[in-house]
Amino acid sequence: MSNPKEGDEAPYLSYSESHLSDEYHQTLTKWQHVRLAFKAFRLLSSPYFARSDARRLFLLLVTLMLMSSAVRVIFSYISRDYWSALSGRDEEQFYHIVRNFCVALVVLAPLNVLYRYQRERLALQWREWMTERMLKLYATNRVYYTLEADPKDQSKVDNPDQRICEDVRSFTHFSLTFFLTLAISIIDLVAFSVILYTIQPMLFVSIISFATVGSVGVAVIGQQLMRLNVERLQKEADLRFSLVRVRENAESIAFYSGEPMEQQQILNRLDQVVDNKNDIIVTKRNLDFLTTLYNYVTWTLPLLLLAPAYFGGVIELGVMQQAAVAFGHVLEDLSFIVWEFDSLAEFSASIRRLYQFLQAIQKADPDRDEHSPLLGDDMYNEKDGLILPTVAKRGPSVLSTIQLTPSLHAVMPLTIRNLSVSTPDYTRTLVKNLSLSVNDGDHVLICGPSGAGKSSLVRSIAGLWTAGSGFIERTSDVCFLPQKPYCPVASLRNQLLYPHNSENQSDKAFVQSDEQLIAIMKQVNILGIAEQAGNGNVEAGLDAVLDWSNRLSLGEQQRLAFGRVLLHRPRLLILDESTSAMDVQSERQMYDLLREWKVSYISVGHRPTLIEFHDIRLEIRGMGEFSIVRIE
Repeated sequence: MSNPKEGDEAPYLSYSESHLSDEYHQTLTKWQHVRLAFKAFRLLSSPYFARSDARRLFLLLVTLMLMSSAVRVIFSYISRDYWSALSGRDEEQFYHIVRNFCVALVVLAPLNVLYRYQRERLALQWREWMTERMLKLYATNRVYYTLEADPKDQSKVDNPDQRICEDVRSFTHFSLTFFLTLAISIIDLVAFSVILYTIQPMLFVSIISFATVGSVGVAVIGQQLMRLNVERLQKEADLRFSLVRVRENAESIAFYSGEPMEQQQILNRLDQVVDNKNDIIVTKRNLDFLTTLYNYVTWTLPLLLLAPAYFGGVIELGVMQQAAVAFGHVLEDLSFIVWEFDSLAEFSASIRRLYQFLQAIQKADPDRDEHSPLLGDDMYNEKDGLILPTVAKRGPSVLSTIQLTPSLHAVMPLTIRNLSVSTPDYTRTLVKNLSLSVNDGDHVLICGPSGAGKSSLVRSIAGLWTAGSGFIERTSDVCFLPQKPYCPVASLRNQLLYPHNSENQSDKAFVQSDEQLIAIMKQVNILGIAEQAGNGNVEAGLDAVLDWSNRLSLGEQQRLAFGRVLLHRPRLLILDESTSAMDVQSERQMYDLLREWKVSYISVGHRPTLIEFHDIRLEIRGMGEFSIVRIE
């Protein structure tokens, strides 16, 4: 990729560059960095403010902002007259000004409070809307799975949880604060510049020169701060992730006595965080030298310039005080980049991470292409809320993909035609030209050596694995049981109902009575779990909310997953090592339940005890080879 030249517009990034890699950013000029940041900001912010309710809230906020600026100008004149009355020892005028001040305080001061309240309220609503939108896009078409599916993909985004939570919060809050501060600075600059110019034109000229020098100094000293803040977000997220990994895998680490290695990895990431923070502290120190100088000079420069006129009796003390206040306002407005550079650097990092994340989501969603709106504007309808996307599907890929057609009214539970399954990089074929029909009541066992492609075949049937070619037609009434079932943080009742929820109105049709749930738990031999959770009361145990992934053994979790299957009763069931943690007797009990029910199921496993529960064996040998035999 050739380096962009100065003056070229930052290009619209293609999918090959959609992750905004560090290598790509290093090829951009500073001006192109700015243009790309503004473009990303526009794409991220404009969808929300296209809504009528958001525009109304924003218009109210701008009105309060203008009134708040007017309040500051009014109080500057009141303060001028106040100090003039004091210096002239005019008692009557002094108390007249105090009365005016009290009236202005009661009438005008609440406007500042309402302005800040409205700003926080709009930021919160914007964050809520944007988070809901990103979660919708993240969950649509299993995008969350696609983003994590290939661990070798160097372009995948890191820490999506942080981007959805922290970066969205930072983006929405700082966007409003920055825009409004900038707008107020422009308004104040005009108003107080007029005041300064009327007092003494030299004041206005001197402050312009002083602010210019400061802004140039900040640009030179703080040019590394944006890059350091991008690195800070990633390194801190990596440190938190390491700690979460230890918590989630505590038992395995304890069995291996792996504490020294885990501790060393965490300390290594802590060192990276500390080194990055030290670099930020040094850069901020250099900035502080300049900003501290600004603070001290602001107090003295206007007084030094006006001192001859004051001592000569040309101006009053109140005018001196008003000039000092106006000088401070104008200097702050002109030096906006100085005061906000640190926050602006962090904000730029959040924009970049959100832009990366949304483009990665866009790339991973098969129903969207590079021309689809970044935040999926077409998914929103002001009257009906979020709806399914309507954009044209992405054109055919250069590489072939597996075509999956799920249907509730499929003739057979599963039909596979000329299926070839490849590794994600298409360098190795795992299964080649497989054709298989599974009728109602058929029981298929998929076996073979580790790494041959058994689980990849199951993922292809589920629609999670698309690398390869061929056609899969199956019923949409299907359940998949992985080796380690997923247990959400929910009640035991909702563990059985998952993915449905007894608390959702839309899932009421799937809710079972306590008697039905207890009967299912007896069948899969997990009634004791409810008794323990409810301190002997099974009904109370059904509503116990615990961390079931850590509370239950893997064998208990697998039996719980079979309980889900018995509740949902799908037409096709696919089990991937789903009894690996059970004893032989429990395994037989689970399969006997399935055979009594006469459901079609496909099992993946190595245990020889599985053969007697199946009538067809599909052996995956690797390198594309397989065999299909009927078990007598």
